[in-house]
Amino acid sequence: MTASPPLTSPPASDNGPALQFFVFSFNRGEHLLNCLRSLERCAPQCPVTIVDDNSTDPATMAVLAGLDGHHRIVRPGHSRASKHGGLYANMQSAFEACPADTLFCFLQDDMQLVRRLDAQDLAHFAAVLDGSPLPCLLQPAFMKGSDRRRHQGLIRYRSDSDAYCIDRLRHSAGAWYSDILLGSASRLRQAGWQFLPSEAANEQQARRNLGQLLYLKNPFVAWLPNVPAWRGKQQTLGLRLAHRSGNCGLHPLRCLDAPQTAEFLTREPEKLPYAEDWLELVGTSLPKPWAYHPLQGRRLLKWLNSLELKLRRLLR
Repeated sequence: MTASPPLTSPPASDNGPALQFFVFSFNRGEHLLNCLRSLERCAPQCPVTIVDDNSTDPATMAVLAGLDGHHRIVRPGHSRASKHGGLYANMQSAFEACPADTLFCFLQDDMQLVRRLDAQDLAHFAAVLDGSPLPCLLQPAFMKGSDRRRHQGLIRYRSDSDAYCIDRLRHSAGAWYSDILLGSASRLRQAGWQFLPSEAANEQQARRNLGQLLYLKNPFVAWLPNVPAWRGKQQTLGLRLAHRSGNCGLHPLRCLDAPQTAEFLTREPEKLPYAEDWLELVGTSLPKPWAYHPLQGRRLLKWLNSLELKLRRLLR
């Protein structure tokens, strides 16, 4: 594929509030393709930009080549060796590219849309973001069943925004900020928002300058379980062993049909949107609660992963 131009603004829609998606991707080609197909199916009216963090995997590069011309693809010129690669620099570039009158949604390639978005959804997002006393972020993803116990007593429903707050005040993120987000470009710029190089730093910035993070009562996107992971664009021996033993691969989710969507949207707020309660996997089954990271619940492999990372830092 030819070199990508700098990030610029995709055209905005004239049909109500404009929402554009940015999908941040690295070396997970089949997951990226699944994410994009869900966007085409559930939000065909919304432009999509793929921000690929300079993938090196031949299969992923082949997928990207096949997508050229169907979706906008950019490859930032920088190369970061941090835990998250160039994610936050890429997020800042995408944020700067959004027109002031646009809503934007940041997703990652291990996610997919699971219900159709319509004009009523977009109008609701815009009303909540524009009506918030302080600029704020929306979190559009289903909750993870693995967090159910730690969420007990922390979730509050807000009828004014039809959303939840999760008072994870002792956590490094999740009360004011999430990497998976939906926001208003104009209101965040008014608050002087800049994406900082870690989730914890962005959480602290959001606590100072934004309203509390709002988790949509009716999310439309979900993480896929049992996905392969990277750290600093590398995989340790511990991660590779976890991939093999944890059935890591592509486990797509079935999109909600019209009756399921109606049931989901009209439920009482007390019925929380945990993915395992509302969504089904396609063609496979996995133990619940689903695992969202290869090292989740694997103490020995987590220790091995940490040891290798420490040795790498010492040998630099």
